[in-house]
Amino acid sequence: MSKGTIRLPASAITGGRVGTARIREQIASAARELADATPTPLDATIRAIAGTLAVRPEQVMAEWQSVFHASPVERMQQLGRQPRGTMNKTEAAYAAEVLELQLHAGEILWYRFEAIKLRLADRTFITIDFPVITAAGQLEFREVKGRWTDDARAKTKIAASQFPFRFIAIQRDGCHGWRTEDLTSRSW
Repeated sequence: MSKGTIRLPASAITGGRVGTARIREQIASAARELADATPTPLDATIRAIAGTLAVRPEQVMAEWQSVFHASPVERMQQLGRQPRGTMNKTEAAYAAEVLELQLHAGEILWYRFEAIKLRLADRTFITIDFPVITAAGQLEFREVKGRWTDDARAKTKIAASQFPFRFIAIQRDGCHGWRTEDLTSRSW
């Protein structure tokens, strides 16, 4: 039997398909791999990457699997922290869009990034993002977060209850705005 210029034996053509047994097996294999939840990385590629980085392939696999099974919040936390004294993008945007404008307008007299560290309890500290001196001469602590976690909110509220300063929680609100929340618990 022939198809065009290609001559194929009759056993190769079944129901109008060429080599259906091989194709069906490949499709079934791919479907099994897609249905399996465990990751199946390219071993040769990982070994090559591990060789260039001088680490064991098993270590690369373990790290890759831990990231693969992490929740979105855990993956965000695994990115790591900035070095001390370095602003992240949200803090830098707040300093440029709000604090610099307030400084030039005379609403605040001074601000500095991570200038003050407060002790809350034994081995528990909080480093405030922006201590700010207002035009009235009052000290405010402004804590800027892209996403407020329970731990960060609790530490800020504990600091607000212990110290006689105004504590303000700040979060990005859309593309061009900032949402502020006064966390000061006492009227000092």
